[in-house]
Amino acid sequence: MNAVEDVKNELNKAVKGLNNTVIDNGEKVSNAIADLSGTAELPASVSKAVGKDRDPDSLEMNAIEDVKNELNKAVKGLNNTVIDNGEKVSNAIADLSGGLEACTAVDCNNRGACLGTKKNYICACHLGYSGKNCEDTVCDSNRDCNGRGICLGTTSSLTCLCNLGFTGHRCERVI
Repeated sequence: MNAVEDVKNELNKAVKGLNNTVIDNGEKVSNAIADLSGTAELPASVSKAVGKDRDPDSLEMNAIEDVKNELNKAVKGLNNTVIDNGEKVSNAIADLSGGLEACTAVDCNNRGACLGTKKNYICACHLGYSGKNCEDTVCDSNRDCNGRGICLGTTSSLTCLCNLGFTGHRCERVI
């Protein structure tokens, strides 16, 4: 579950970074509003919205509070998204880590060494065995070709290359 903790830590770092960005940008917004309120005349839309009798300083405070409130809503929304998706991330990580279980010799019918995971592996078969899971027995020249030739393949599918003077599927006939 270390991978889950790592993901959670990374998400927490991202949220903290966003919070710092909100604070940094809040100061920039405050400065921009201060610059606006220092001008001789407010824009018509602002004057209409706050009324001509209102103090420009109260306008600045209201605007700053509005920006802070909107930014706080955005951060809360992001936090909720992180929390809501945390379980999905945890499940995805669990699925991935479940597929990383190492294979064993049992996966190779105890006839070889297994390399890889349960989902994706290769068997390095012991001498005398072959196949994806070492399920095939390699043919034996003495047994399968009567000691009169070289055996190629497995016991279920073999070919005998007979020595001079012998013929037949298993080198059983003398020429």
